[in-house]
Amino acid sequence: MGETPEYAESMEQPAEKSYICAESGKINWESWLDDHGSRLLLYARQQTRSEADAEDVMQETLVQLVRAVESGDFRGSEGQWYAYALTAIRHRAMDAGRRAQVRRNYAEAHKDSGEGVCEETPWLSCGADDEYLRRQVEKLLRKLPPEFAEVIVLKIWDGLTFQQIADTTGVPMPTVCSRYRYALKKMREELELNPIAY
Repeated sequence: MGETPEYAESMEQPAEKSYICAESGKINWESWLDDHGSRLLLYARQQTRSEADAEDVMQETLVQLVRAVESGDFRGSEGQWYAYALTAIRHRAMDAGRRAQVRRNYAEAHKDSGEGVCEETPWLSCGADDEYLRRQVEKLLRKLPPEFAEVIVLKIWDGLTFQQIADTTGVPMPTVCSRYRYALKKMREELELNPIAY
């Protein structure tokens, strides 16, 4: 992702507060990360399905964003940093997915070597009391095709509009809406067959 894309007005997040100091012009990245980091990491987890890859993708994305903004290469407003980060995570996750597929192909070709398969890591984080519920929700999400799970994560956990999801994923908005409806229907059907017991 060499070039910083311009974002449509629909992708701009309303700036509740500015992270740029009016006097010095310095950016408080720590505060920005405190406000947006957990949602970005959730999205990275959903996109990569591996904790290590998610953290790598997140770090690379943040470095890319900071460099683009501080060098003046970013062609957008402060409210568009988050949308830029989502898009960068998605692109980097695709690259990580291709690399992971190469590793899987290699492991399959050399399966007699005795190396184990990586255990899936959680996407959501929560307190110990909610651990059971988290696992059940993740099971539901993991049963969905990735493109449908992506829409659920962006809509429900990230609070994006359908238009923002379409802009982030590059998928037409009617397709995003139908994926959302399909995903909810499948999750509902699964819950009817296997209710979550408390």
